[in-house]
Formats: sequence, C-alpha cells, structure tokens
Amino acid sequence: MLLMPRHFSASRRFPQLSWAWPNGSRQLLVMAAGHADETRAAEALIEWLSTTDIDSCHFPEQRLLVRIASRFPETRLKVAERARLNGIVRLLWTRSRLTLDNAAPALKALREAGVELLVLKGMALTALNMQNLKGRIAHDVDILVHPSDIATALSTMDRSGWRSARGESGLFLMKRGAAFRSLNFLKAPFGDIDLHTRAYHTAKPDSAPETGLWARSARAELLGIDVLVPSATDRLVIAIAHGALDAHRHSDWLIDCAQIAGEGEVDWPLVVSLATELGIPAEVTLALTYVREVLGYPIPESILAQLWSAARSMPADYYKALMLGYPRARHSMVSSVGRRIFKARHQAQVKAANGSVGSAADPRIEMRRVGRPAGLPDSPPALRHRVSIAPGAQRCAIVIAMEGAGPARRYVFEVNTHDRHLAQLTYRDLFGRGELFLGAEIGLPGDVAVDHIWIEARQSGILVPGHSADEQAKFGPRPFRLLAS
Repeated sequence: MLLMPRHFSASRRFPQLSWAWPNGSRQLLVMAAGHADETRAAEALIEWLSTTDIDSCHFPEQRLLVRIASRFPETRLKVAERARLNGIVRLLWTRSRLTLDNAAPALKALREAGVELLVLKGMALTALNMQNLKGRIAHDVDILVHPSDIATALSTMDRSGWRSARGESGLFLMKRGAAFRSLNFLKAPFGDIDLHTRAYHTAKPDSAPETGLWARSARAELLGIDVLVPSATDRLVIAIAHGALDAHRHSDWLIDCAQIAGEGEVDWPLVVSLATELGIPAEVTLALTYVREVLGYPIPESILAQLWSAARSMPADYYKALMLGYPRARHSMVSSVGRRIFKARHQAQVKAANGSVGSAADPRIEMRRVGRPAGLPDSPPALRHRVSIAPGAQRCAIVIAMEGAGPARRYVFEVNTHDRHLAQLTYRDLFGRGELFLGAEIGLPGDVAVDHIWIEARQSGILVPGHSADEQAKFGPRPFRLLAS
C-alpha cells in the first residue's frame, strides 16, 4: 500500500505533484527511453510512432529519440521509421562529438594550469561511458571548478580564445570572479562550455551539498583528460535540481534519474539530506515518484515518505515545483502568473546565493535618459571611445547618444582600462525610441591612469555563432557617440 496515494494518484489534478508529470506524446517517449520493462518501453515507442509524424517532432523529442534508438537498435526492434531514426541519431551525435572535440583543448589547458575539473550532467555520463555517446546528446560541456580557481580558469579560457556567450569582457568577468554561479563560453564553430563555480543554483560555496559533492567525487577520464565525476547520489540530485526548474523543456533528466536509480548505487538517506539542505524536497519527490510509479524503478517507499514529509513542511517549494515543473505551454492564464511569481522568487534566491560569495562590489550602474544636447560631435558613431578625464578626478560623468536605436531592448556598455574593469553601464529601452541620450556617473580609483580609460558597447544577450539579423538587432552592440566625459 502506498504511503501517499492521494498525492500521487493517476488523476493528476492540481495541486497533486503528479499534475506536473509528463503526459501525452511526451510521456510515451519518456517511457520508451526509460521504462524499466523493455517490453513496455517498446510498446510505448510503437504507440508513439503510430500517432505522431516523426518529421514534425522538435529538438526535445529528437533528444529522446536518440536514446530510444540506442536502446532499441534495428536488431532488437524493427520499425518502418528506422531510416529516419538513424538520420536523427547521426545528426545529433555528430554535433555532440564536434562539441566535445572543440572543448578538449580548453579542458586540457585548464588541467595543465592546475584547475581541478568536475564534470556535470551529461558530461559525467560521457566520462563514465564514452562508448554510449550516441545514447545521450550533449551540445555543451558542463564543468565545475573550485571558486578559488576561477581567476586561473577565466584567464586560461580567455587565452584559448573562448568568449562569454553574453558578451562580457574578460576584464568584467575577472572583476566579478566567483560571484558568477555559471558562465557560458563559446568558441566557433562548435565550442560550448558552461563553467560553474557551484553545482546548485541556490547553494553557497561552503554549504554541505557543494563541499560534499567534491568529497564524494571519483577520478575518470574524458577524451584523455583527467577529470572528476560526481557520485551516483550527487548525479541524481543534480539532475533533479536542474531539470525540474523547466521540467519539460527537455526530458533527458528524467531518463538520467531512472538510469542512476536502476544502477543500485544511490545512497537514499543522503538524497533526503541533500534535498532538505537545498530546499528542494518537493522537486525530488516529484521526480522520484514518477521514476517509480510510471517508469517502474524501485525507489524505497520509506525514502519517498521522508521526502513527502519534508515537502509538506516547505509549501513555497511545493508550489514552485508544481509551477515550474508543469509544461510552460500548457499553463492557463492564471497558472502562468503563478509560474512567473515562483520563477522570480527562484531568481531572487539565486541572486542572494551569488551575493554571498564575497566578490568585489557589483560594478553595474543603471544609466538614465538625459535631454538632447545642443550639438553632436562630428566624429562618426563607433563601438569604442576613449574617455577624457582630468588628472586627479575622482568621478566621471558620461553622456552618450545613439541615433536610430531600433527595437525595444537592453543596452550594455563597459568602462575599462587596458587591464581593469571600472563599471558596467546598462539601460533598458522599453519603447524602441528612434534616438537615445543616456548619462551616468562613475567613481574612479585613485591609481587609475586617466588617459587610458575606454567606454565600449557590448552585447546584451546570448549571441551564438551564425545568429540572425533579428538577434543582432536585439542583443548586439550598437555604435554610439560619446558626447561628454
């Protein structure tokens, strides 16, 4: 008899956690990829193929199809769509392999610089079993470093030609240091590395989940590079902590959970302890009951009871798990408001954790709109201008102009010397004005060389290689005139 039948019934009505489980077409694919009973998994795949046009599925479904094709090769299950399945596998496997090959020199350089690397999520599975690369798609490489190594890691990435996907300069990143929980670095054509200083969104660096993760890790080899991989227990909790935040953007994390649970190496009391410490017992309960009730893996009932008891004592976490775990596209107008509220609450928790690291003061300054000056300089707009500062000045007032500013968007500028970041200036244009005149005042360190200060436009969002003209207009740096400094 289940200890919690009312809360995990098949009715899946709100506010039961089962309300947020995968359903419909997505559930068939999850079952095909991860059900403990291979006969039931094969039946789910056949049912999905009979009701869905494989050519119309999107990337989240394709990721699951790759795992399904690996589980059921043609010698074990014959389906008419095999050629299309093989094509999807080849396409995504090739991209994964290119990502790994592009990342390998950077990982090697980091290790040679003395930076310890702990690989996370899909890369941990890859390090444990390179032979199964076709069964788990990973288009980025997640690595965790000690906060004390972040300066070395950032300088190494910069020397190797890797750049922040959000466009921050290397000087800005060094200024912020370990206040970043994670940074996404890109290098054309296929390089994509997520550099983490903490594995969990809301945990502090010296918390038990973070320090225990390093202590329980084990040595492994990834592409001939010496790395660390988390224990089975940590891999399970990390998969849930990250996957449940936007649970149906893709569902690989549920398959990872099922695979880890099926290996029989999980320390279940530690799972309860970590979930409680991290404040995510509801997310862990949601995932593990799905793994047991739908995918058929043996999760100890006593553990689920302890998790459920902890979840009941944290109502805010319970409703966050529901709102963020439910498919975003299926939210009603009312529940979508709830989702935004709990998303904002989570982001505030992340910001609080980032602020606890003890890095340098946040050098971000909001610009303000100012009146149109009497005249504009004759020099053409540019992405970078030298700032004129009087000797001995302790503060600097900056005024810039942008003509034909374009669509509503956020603008970002950096004030730097040749070797130091001084300030990041930001402004959000809510209405897409045709021209903007913006001002800000910044403080200057006493030892800064006043004749070597520059202001430059930076991108305001993620731009991947080959991005579109619309993305460039929305996030790219825009030329400007420097009117006063």
